[in-house]
Amino acid sequence: MPEERDSRCVLHPGSPTVARCDECGAGLCLTCAVPVRGKVLGPECLPEVLGDRVPPPPVVRQPRVRLAMAGLGFAIAVVASAFPWKRYGLGSGPFGAWGFTLRWSILAAVAAALGLAVWALVSVAGLKPGSAWRGASRALAVLVGAAAILHLLRRPGFGPQSVGPWMAILGAAVALAGASARAPGQPGTPEVDGPPRRAENRRDRVGEGRKE
Repeated sequence: MPEERDSRCVLHPGSPTVARCDECGAGLCLTCAVPVRGKVLGPECLPEVLGDRVPPPPVVRQPRVRLAMAGLGFAIAVVASAFPWKRYGLGSGPFGAWGFTLRWSILAAVAAALGLAVWALVSVAGLKPGSAWRGASRALAVLVGAAAILHLLRRPGFGPQSVGPWMAILGAAVALAGASARAPGQPGTPEVDGPPRRAENRRDRVGEGRKE
């Protein structure tokens, strides 16, 4: 549908158009629209009009890095649940975080598994990590870290702790950092191999979209 295509930014399809480039006519979102000398220009037309005085805009990476970071953190926390959580006594054997007795380590393990499942669902489906994914991942990461800390503070039985809860805290921190990171002020744009497109290519693309 050409009307729907024209109402979206050429570089950021997820953002609505607020203006059109006076050079090529491409739809621009609030981030891409740059007022210059009484005109509105897009990032790719700025070098054409102003020459070398304006550097080309930096390419914002897609949220794949933070998605991978969150998945790595939850994976670390899940692996941590397979390690002993105590040197001896309850939780000292393999899969020390699990068991049939209610304790904080079980909550940490369940939250880590849910976080990894949510990450896998987004990754396999190829969805863009949105606000719902970030909120759920942050909540689960906080839950993993809080439960592991409470296990350290209120450990069941006696005896020193093992490596399990410390790994879970590390994984929770990595997952929380990945779920909280986002590009400031603008959505991610696709990474493009090779040199940036010229203004003429944008005019052709916009023209083809209007013909459809």
